[in-house]
Amino acid sequence: MERDQKMVLGKEILAFVMSMVVISLLGDLFIIQSCPAQANIIYVNDSNTEGPWWDGTQDYPYQTIQEGIAAANVGDTVSVSSGTYNENVNIDKDLSLIGKNKDATFIDGGRNGHVLNVRGPTDGEIHVHISGLTIRNAGGSGFDCVTFSYVTNGEISNNTILNSQQGEGISLDHCQDITISDNVIYNNAMAGVSLTLSEQNVISNNIIQYNQKGIHLSFSNNNEIFRNTIYENTQYGVYIVQSSSNVFSFNDFTGNLPNARDPSMNVWSSNGQGNYWDDYNKYDNNSDGIGDAPYAISGGSSQDEYPLGYFKQPEQPGGNQLPTVLSLSISPTSATFGERVSFSGEGLDTDGTIDAYYWRSNLDGKLSEEQSFSTTTLSVGVHTIYFKVLDNNGAWSTEATEMVTISSVANKAPTSVIDEISPNPAKQYETILFHGHGADSDGIIIGYKWLSNRDGVLSTQSTFSTSALSLGTHTIYFQVKDNTNDWSQQVTRTLIIEKNSSQMNPDNQAPIANAGGPYQGKVNEMITFDGSGSYDQDGTITVYQWSFGDNSTGSSVSSTHTYTTPGTYIITVQVTDDDGADATAFTSIVISQSYSQADDPENASAFAFELSFPIIIVAVFLSVLGVIAGFIVWMKKR
Repeated sequence: MERDQKMVLGKEILAFVMSMVVISLLGDLFIIQSCPAQANIIYVNDSNTEGPWWDGTQDYPYQTIQEGIAAANVGDTVSVSSGTYNENVNIDKDLSLIGKNKDATFIDGGRNGHVLNVRGPTDGEIHVHISGLTIRNAGGSGFDCVTFSYVTNGEISNNTILNSQQGEGISLDHCQDITISDNVIYNNAMAGVSLTLSEQNVISNNIIQYNQKGIHLSFSNNNEIFRNTIYENTQYGVYIVQSSSNVFSFNDFTGNLPNARDPSMNVWSSNGQGNYWDDYNKYDNNSDGIGDAPYAISGGSSQDEYPLGYFKQPEQPGGNQLPTVLSLSISPTSATFGERVSFSGEGLDTDGTIDAYYWRSNLDGKLSEEQSFSTTTLSVGVHTIYFKVLDNNGAWSTEATEMVTISSVANKAPTSVIDEISPNPAKQYETILFHGHGADSDGIIIGYKWLSNRDGVLSTQSTFSTSALSLGTHTIYFQVKDNTNDWSQQVTRTLIIEKNSSQMNPDNQAPIANAGGPYQGKVNEMITFDGSGSYDQDGTITVYQWSFGDNSTGSSVSSTHTYTTPGTYIITVQVTDDDGADATAFTSIVISQSYSQADDPENASAFAFELSFPIIIVAVFLSVLGVIAGFIVWMKKR
């Protein structure tokens, strides 16, 4: 009986231990999976020329892109307002760099090195996304407008990239899973897009024109290149060196010298559809939209088995003469976006009549089937306009062409004016009126912002009044925002707040506030803020009021606070003396993520580990074996 009781007791102990281990395991997995890193937005605005530049928020943005990148944590987004940023930008961490739009946000490298240099460590790629920018003017041999090295799972989209003096527009080196799409890439001394030792990337829907080479592949395999307009590049539209298994489809090759060179083994069609070649000289006699014979790619044995468009006209029955374009007229041929452009054309058929017209753009596709028309919707860029006519026997003429350049209209930043701050100087606790206005030549004013260098944000209205300003000399900042969310440059005025002689003690001197800092700390760490540097020359400080920047407050000379989210916070302390006068001081604190145990073994928490599931299973298995072995020894001793 006693032996049976021991066995039952042993089984119960074993069941209990295993249950606790499983519960702990599940809890640890829950903790690991429910704590994702929080991504922040860092704001950059070059119009913030006079500061303050406290923390990269919308109210206090950084002035340069590199400052914003330096302040960003892994996974953050750096949001860049419209303007021209004359700098060379370097990125070495996971982040997104997003401009307001490519027609208004410019990064200019000044012909001095790479404009945008993104580089990860050779033993671990980074993830970077770039969009909404014009990136221009790289300078020096081998320097590119955009260069990605050791980047994976990234994106370069919706940008304009131009004027690399001696290098490429976009260069990928040791990159994988990068999407290059919806960009305009032109006027670069070498290739528009160059891939070296890079695989499984996508190049689509780009306009690649006026470069030395359109696309250059070197030791790069298994990439997809489709629906690009590759136009008038001076040495090849596509040039391939030791690169195989790349797939090209639906690309439009026009005016390149020549269109492509492929000495390797690549695929020039997808799902029975190839590419458009302006020098294809074969027929489409069955009118299925696919050429009757393959298009031979120079340099080797590769062919486009299913060439599209640009066919020779079939022989007409009865000796019909093909029609011709007599004239085409486009006015103006250089316009700004949204400006009206008018088109008119004529055709001639010596043995019949002209029955139809067709206009298209290499950038915007079909434009019209009218003989004459006008439009305000041509996209920004250099257009090749094609015009042809159809005769009464169903034969089209050869297309005639004309160039049209549409320039972007960058938003003009608004201007701000301080109309009134009165009275000035003013007495403490006296009501002061603030009035300002803004003007925008190409939009409307939708926002206002008043700041004091002593008291922070005062108002977001054009006109307001307050009696709560602290004693001393204030620099007042005012700016306005237009309907494209662009802020004006700040205008300033000095405001003096004097002691109020109507108070009970007119000779009282205001206290001096000191918030200490700047501070640093980590998430979930208790931080002590020290206001002991504050003092009152003719009395004592009776009240300390802290604001910790995350809607939390404190009320003692040394207050403690714990932050739960990384970031930069503005700290405010307001002190009040025994005569009721007060003063305010500001400082900041940078809160970072807690170290893992691997980084700091002494301070690490057991929960900071992110163990893989197999390691956890092995640990649990060994723990269970230990429990069983201990139980067996205990039973034998009994």
